[in-house]
Amino acid sequence: MITANDLISKFQFALSNKWGYIWGATGGKWTQAQQNRATREQTVKYGQKWAGHNVADCSGMFTWAFKQLGSTMYHGSDTMYRKWCVANGTLSKGQRTDGQELKPGTAVFTWKEKDKKYGHVGLFIGNGTVIEAYGTQKGVITSKVTETRWTHWGELKDVSFDGVEPAPAPAPEPQPAKLPL
Repeated sequence: MITANDLISKFQFALSNKWGYIWGATGGKWTQAQQNRATREQTVKYGQKWAGHNVADCSGMFTWAFKQLGSTMYHGSDTMYRKWCVANGTLSKGQRTDGQELKPGTAVFTWKEKDKKYGHVGLFIGNGTVIEAYGTQKGVITSKVTETRWTHWGELKDVSFDGVEPAPAPAPEPQPAKLPL
């Protein structure tokens, strides 16, 4: 059993270390040789910026974090939701539709109506914030759970929510100073 706080810490580590996104990756370093062999369009187009960085895709972040914490998580958001959640349901504007509180350490999912599957996953860390591996252009970022794309929640197997506390919201990215006109 791993704690929700430990899971959150792993995601915060990836965020603070500016991890990249490569589809199919689970936390290893992306090498120039791998980039040179890449054939997936998004990886060919944007993956170069992640050479030398740790990379993961959305569910690969969970696979990596669970492994680091001595457990196992399936690599694939649809199967994570359908087979690895001990409790799950829908979200509306960042709130569980069953009236219960969304716990920090809960996975949040997007639903792809066209494909009839859960196409993306992130980790709710509290204070309205989700950490996610968002795509080859952006890498690991934060988003708001209130974004309408987050449609479902799931409490994952082997995660204990005892004593879970919301993680502090990540500091905003520094903005360049504006020069006087």
